Amino acid sequence: MNIKEELRGCSKEVEGNLFTLGEEGYWSNLNRDEGKKLVGLLQRMTTKEAISKYHPDLFDVIFSAKRPAGLEMLGLSGDEACVDCGCMWGALTIPLAKRCRHVLGIDQTMDSLKFLNKRAAEEGLDNIDLLCGDIRKVGIFKNRFDVAIVNGVLEWIPEEGSIELKSYFGKFSQKRYAADPGRQQMEFLKKVHQNLKAGGKLYLAIENRFDAKMFLGINDPHANMPLVSVLPRALASCVSFMMLGRPYVNWLYSFNGIRSLLKRSGFSAVELYMSFPDYRFPERIIPYTGSLKDIPEDLIYLKSGNANNKKPFIKKAARKIYNGCQWLTYKFLNIRRAAPSIIAIGYK
Repeated sequence: MNIKEELRGCSKEVEGNLFTLGEEGYWSNLNRDEGKKLVGLLQRMTTKEAISKYHPDLFDVIFSAKRPAGLEMLGLSGDEACVDCGCMWGALTIPLAKRCRHVLGIDQTMDSLKFLNKRAAEEGLDNIDLLCGDIRKVGIFKNRFDVAIVNGVLEWIPEEGSIELKSYFGKFSQKRYAADPGRQQMEFLKKVHQNLKAGGKLYLAIENRFDAKMFLGINDPHANMPLVSVLPRALASCVSFMMLGRPYVNWLYSFNGIRSLLKRSGFSAVELYMSFPDYRFPERIIPYTGSLKDIPEDLIYLKSGNANNKKPFIKKAARKIYNGCQWLTYKFLNIRRAAPSIIAIGYK
């Protein structure tokens, strides 16, 4: 039985290669109205035209050719069956489908999947199926995939309910959670492990908890607060309760932490890579055992920013301090554990 036959047996067909488990949720950079409007625009515009005109800030997030660079670490042959967990608008789904035999994209947001479906049609790709459902609950495809993608997703697994990022990111919103974030993340990874065939591979990308920038006061990319990723978990939650009304659940990991988490989730071996300037737009990917001394300066230095800043001297001085610390961390001391992002390849 192929994947599409399995989908027809366990879910409802919405249109063509789009299916639903009937448990739609919502997680998006766009609010619900913006998401629906974007889907409506696709009746008369291409996906690139719609994003260029109405959401230009998201164009590179969706379409940049830099996004899939990390897939090269998988050593794909072209005959793989893949699953992209939390695929959203297809930043990796589309390039993966061009490299593999078949891709199943799973996401809880129907509007995102409709956008991705249109994008796949524009690309002339007929080897993509899409499933709307909660990736934390999808454990129905045991031993079915050669490759599983978890790209910028693991840290969001502990979040409960719908998330409209514009109104949630760094905003006060009282909320409590029933389960331990680390346990939720491990249970999710165990399901991903079960979905892989023997010898299958996991591609996981995430920010490094101990990224050097975090120690310099740069805000956490999920809670929009300084230092919470590097603090002990309990203390980070106290800070988050005071500032945002909810605990800190978007747990990041160090390189050793990711290795340990994947091993405890069932993966027999793990390869680690450092990604610069981050995993979202990787320009330099280096094995964790490699050297950072040849990293181009423009991948670690803070750029000048707004020339109209009312306090340019302070901004310039702060930038020099920041850049000096980055140079010392990477190019002089070669502190690999402080690299900005982690790409991990886990083997079943």
